[in-house]
Amino acid sequence: MPELPEVETIRLGLRKYLVGHEIVDVDVSLPRIFSGDSKQIIGAKVQRIRRFGKGLLIDLDNDYSIAVHVKMTGQVLYRKVARASRVSQVPLAKVDVNDLPDKYTHIIFKLKSQNAKLKNASKNSKIDNDAFLFYRDMRQFGWVKVVLTKDAGDLAFFKNLGPEFFKDLDSKKFSEILKRNKKPVKQVIMDQSKMAGVGNIYANDGLYDAGINPKKAANSLTLKEQEKLFKSLEKVMKKGIAVGGASEWSYVDILGGAGQYQNFFQVYNQKGKPCNKCGSLIEKINLGGRGTFFCPACQK
Repeated sequence: MPELPEVETIRLGLRKYLVGHEIVDVDVSLPRIFSGDSKQIIGAKVQRIRRFGKGLLIDLDNDYSIAVHVKMTGQVLYRKVARASRVSQVPLAKVDVNDLPDKYTHIIFKLKSQNAKLKNASKNSKIDNDAFLFYRDMRQFGWVKVVLTKDAGDLAFFKNLGPEFFKDLDSKKFSEILKRNKKPVKQVIMDQSKMAGVGNIYANDGLYDAGINPKKAANSLTLKEQEKLFKSLEKVMKKGIAVGGASEWSYVDILGGAGQYQNFFQVYNQKGKPCNKCGSLIEKINLGGRGTFFCPACQK
C-alpha cells in the first residue's frame, strides 16, 4: 500500500499538472468505488491539492472536493492530450498513460486547461477536453468520493486519523503516544488512528535506523529511544519523498513513473541479506499481520 512518501509524491504531481484544470465530464465504469454526485463537480476548476495521511483531497472552486484513497493498488494518472507522447516518456515508467483507459481504469475525469479555454474561446468554437485524469485500480480496494469541502473532515478515514508526521505530530506528541501503548512499537507507529502516515516499508526502515526491535513494547522505550525513533522515521520518509516513493508493487507517480526508494531499502524485504551495519543476516517475522524485517544484532 502506498504510504506517506508515495501519496505525497502523487500530491506534488497533481499540484504541478492538475491545478487550474476544469472538469468537463466524469466517466465512472465501476460505481461501487465512486460516491457522490459527479454533476456537482462538472464545470468546476481545481484549486489546490491536500493530503491527509495516506489520503488525498482535490479542492475545487465551487466548494466541492474530490477525496481519494488509493488503498493497495490504486493509481492516479494524468495524460495531457496535446503532449501525450512526451508525457509518456517517463524514466523507468511502469504505466504508459497512452495505453489508458484499460480494463483496470474505473474512473475518467475529462479536463480542459485554462490555456486551452482561452485559445479556443478566441476562435469562438466548442471547447473539448485537452487532458485526462484516470483512476486505475487492479484490486479495486480504493475509493473516490465527491463531497462538500466543508464536510471532507467528517469522512471516516480523515476523521479518524491521528496527528500526522510533517504536520501536527512533533516529538513530544510522539512520545506521549508511545507511553500510552504497550503493544509492539511497530504496530503502534503504523496505527493510523494514533499517528498518520507511516506504513510497513518506512516502519521497518525507521526502526532499523533507530536500532530498535520492532517487537519491543512501545511504552518501554526510553526518552532517548523515542526521540531517535521519531527522527529516524522522519529521515526515511524524507528520503522516500526525495526519490519519488517506493515502486516495489503497483505504485506509480501521476505520469506512470516508478519511484526509487526500493533501491534504498535498509531492512524491508531484505530477509537473508547481510545487515549494512554489522553483517548479521536480516530476519523476517510476522507482527500484527504484517511482514516485519529487522537485524537481530543491531535492533535490541
